[in-house]
This record gives sequence, structure tokens and C-alpha cells, in this order.
Amino acid sequence: MTVTASGACTLDENRTPTIDIRLCTLADIDGKTDSLFQEHYEEIARNKQVMKLKPNWPQYYAVEEAGALFLHVATQDDEIIGYSINFVAHHFHYADLKHCQNDVLFIKKEFRGGRLGLRLMKATEKHAKSLGCKLMLWHCKPNTPLNEIMPRLNYGVQDIIYSKEI
Repeated sequence: MTVTASGACTLDENRTPTIDIRLCTLADIDGKTDSLFQEHYEEIARNKQVMKLKPNWPQYYAVEEAGALFLHVATQDDEIIGYSINFVAHHFHYADLKHCQNDVLFIKKEFRGGRLGLRLMKATEKHAKSLGCKLMLWHCKPNTPLNEIMPRLNYGVQDIIYSKEI
């Protein structure tokens, strides 16, 4: 283990800091993800003139308290570098179907290009399955790496959502 200015970190066999993925709560990330959310918003949000970044934290906490939200974070040296926040529910049209809908998935640009995104997605799927979910839903923007990889992960198009400012 090497001690750095920010504390201790775990190294792999190449003496590179490892990245950990862990299940956590909203309280665990409180105040630690604001810059990541902003970076995520700047990169992919469309219709920014009507969609202003302003997470409804009381609503998120209420959903979490109801047992219908879980999240994973990817960390390196105790810094959050990625997240997957998800909703779990019984489907409105298929009441016997418990499913998981990803809300947001993001990894800082400098940590992309490896398998971190895939690891975060697999951790999300595994936890959703452990909760009894039978269907995993991800949304992604067209012409993004996530959109390109989904078919290779055996995902198919479920719905297409169009938007228009009114």
C-alpha cells in the first residue's frame, strides 16, 4: 500500500491505483458528486434551455427510503470517478414484472476506454437481479459509446423516446 497526500490507496500488480466499485447510499455521496453531475450534464444533456441541472434530492431520498433506488460508485483513492443510479419497481403494465431502470450512468472522461463502464454496468445488473428484477433497462443517447455497446451486451431496443420543447 502506498500512502498519498489524499490518504491510502490500493495498488494492483503494476503499482497502479485500483478502481473499486461499491454499492452505497445517497448519504454516502452527498456533496461528493456535484462536479461529476455537472460534467455529465455538460457532456450529454440536450435542451439545456429548458432542462436545467437541479437534482430533486428530497425526491431521490424518498425513493431510496422506499427501497426503490440503489446506486453504485466507482472510486479511486476515495474519489468518486463514476456512478450508476437506478430505480427498482414493478412495471405499471406488467404488474408481476419487477424491473430496474437506470437513471444515470457516468464515468469521468479520463477513466474511459477500459472496462470500467462495463464493470459498473455488470455490478448494477447483478444487484438488480439479487433484488428480484427480471428486466434491466438502460437509456442512452444516440451516437454515444454506450449506444454502440448495448447490442454487444445482448440488449435490444425496448422503446425509443423523442423529445421536443413546447
